[in-house]
Amino acid sequence: MRHLTAVALLLVLAACHQREQPANQAAPTNTTANLADARRVPAPDTGIGSAALPAPELEGVATASGRWRFQVSADGDQAIFGTPGEAAAFTLRCDADARRMIFSRAADGQSGTTLQIIAADGAATFPAKTDGHGRIVTSDFVVDTFLTQVLAEADGRIGVRIGAGPTLAMPSDPIVGQTIKRCAAPHG
Repeated sequence: MRHLTAVALLLVLAACHQREQPANQAAPTNTTANLADARRVPAPDTGIGSAALPAPELEGVATASGRWRFQVSADGDQAIFGTPGEAAAFTLRCDADARRMIFSRAADGQSGTTLQIIAADGAATFPAKTDGHGRIVTSDFVVDTFLTQVLAEADGRIGVRIGAGPTLAMPSDPIVGQTIKRCAAPHG
């Protein structure tokens, strides 16, 4: 039994180190537009990472009303969750040029310096900031295994939490995976 516990602990620790950008991934060029965008949205931080965890943050939390929709725009493909006709509760937007996913959640009076995204098979916490329009934003490399293997493949529900605030629980939807996979696909 001790052996199994030690192996499980090693697997969890190994998952914590999967947040680094792959060595074969080309870095985005430093154009003026990329630098301006990088200042507006916090970049991923390898000090705060993803790990395979149970999702107690979703237990006992009611699923928010609303639905997912996919939108193609000049700013990039987006997965948008919310009630039609109202501001989106949560969005994932592809920034193909920077090879990042931009996450945005309605703050609803909340403040915090982190945004945690939760799925049944793992969770990740990212540094975040307010955008000046009532939303908290952050980003992650589109090839991060948390995005491509955990969030894109999520079943059941996913959640998003600002700092230590309440969790916004949403039904998982193939639109989330579609948005992530389209963004991660090689662009030529």
